[in-house]
Amino acid sequence: MGLLGKIFGGKSAADHAATGETLLDRDDPGGAKLAFEKALAKASTDEERATYRARIDEAMDGIAYQRLDEAERLLDQGDHGLALEELANALEVAATDEARAEIQARVDGLEREEAIAAAAEVGEVGDEEKWAILVGGWEAAQAEELEEYGDPLRDALLLLHGGKAEGALPLLEALLDEAEAPRFLWAEVARVRLAVGDDTGCREALEELVDSIAAEEIGEVWLGAQISLAQLADDAGDFDEAMARLQKAVEVFDDDHRPYFLMGRFLRGKDLPEEAIEVLEVAAGLLDEIRPDWQVLEELGLAYADADREPEAIETLERVITFFTDRKLLDFPVETTTTLAALHEEAGKLERAADLYASLARGSDRAHHAEYHAEAGRLLAELGLADEARRMLKRAVALAENDDELRDEAQTLLDDLD
Repeated sequence: MGLLGKIFGGKSAADHAATGETLLDRDDPGGAKLAFEKALAKASTDEERATYRARIDEAMDGIAYQRLDEAERLLDQGDHGLALEELANALEVAATDEARAEIQARVDGLEREEAIAAAAEVGEVGDEEKWAILVGGWEAAQAEELEEYGDPLRDALLLLHGGKAEGALPLLEALLDEAEAPRFLWAEVARVRLAVGDDTGCREALEELVDSIAAEEIGEVWLGAQISLAQLADDAGDFDEAMARLQKAVEVFDDDHRPYFLMGRFLRGKDLPEEAIEVLEVAAGLLDEIRPDWQVLEELGLAYADADREPEAIETLERVITFFTDRKLLDFPVETTTTLAALHEEAGKLERAADLYASLARGSDRAHHAEYHAEAGRLLAELGLADEARRMLKRAVALAENDDELRDEAQTLLDDLD
């Protein structure tokens, strides 16, 4: 039995449907859609299938509304091209006529709203605006508790998020002493203790948090606490504790790709690539079909490479490159690109490898531009493209002024061309 088989047993249609309802309540329509699709696949009656199809449509409408919200955010930032892509996605994904009509109406008003926002003067953000941002990020159960603490909590959190953790610490500790049944308050206490360097106190607060939150209150705060506890355990060298925390996150958020991704990355970092692949393949299968998380694909591709599964590594890492090029983004992730270049070179595809190094030579990782120019030049020379190789190698020599070894290697390759 594989790693995931040890974590999970079989689930019924009703189990998947219940997960879908929970995810809809958490405003995670992408995860809910996947859960209802699993329920549909296991449904045994026409009535069940009709119910699950209707819930899938509702989840798809939710995805569409999220895409529209993202388009509005992008328009606010001036990213017109990406915003237009999100608008097209929103209309394409919407499953019902009502949702499409509502989305179209909102789309029609975006240009006017964008103009108003662009014309507004941007002033210094005051405490009221900062507080509104903080409160706006709270979950429902979190807000219900934290609002009871009133102005003392407001003062403490404004200090904490204003970079004054030392001043916020006694205020939050005092609130903790007086609270009758603190739950989400522990998250703020953990945050302030971490900010002042009290790692032990932070861990204790996070443990109190995950133990005190009721099942119906579990959400992003609980998940973040479990992930933080896993990281703290890993930092302390406690593999079993870190893995237990990640397993708990996976069990509770089994239709969310994020805990699988984090578990897979953790396992790959422990030189367990096959175990990492098993988990990361699940994460990749849970990705948003409209806008996948390229980091999951990168981690999966790197795990394939670590496991010497070169064809799968190449295919997966090329998907990462495609993710960027489809969005006209040419500053590729370094680890994806260097690993992919090495795999292509090993497979005899020198031209593709040279292209990848050349792309990095134009990217934002300027500290390694000399190395990328040298690698591209070396491969171009092997391909017999002397002029292109010469240009790359000359640039490598010029950029490697503080790296004698690299400069000498590039100069030797350059001399061999003459």
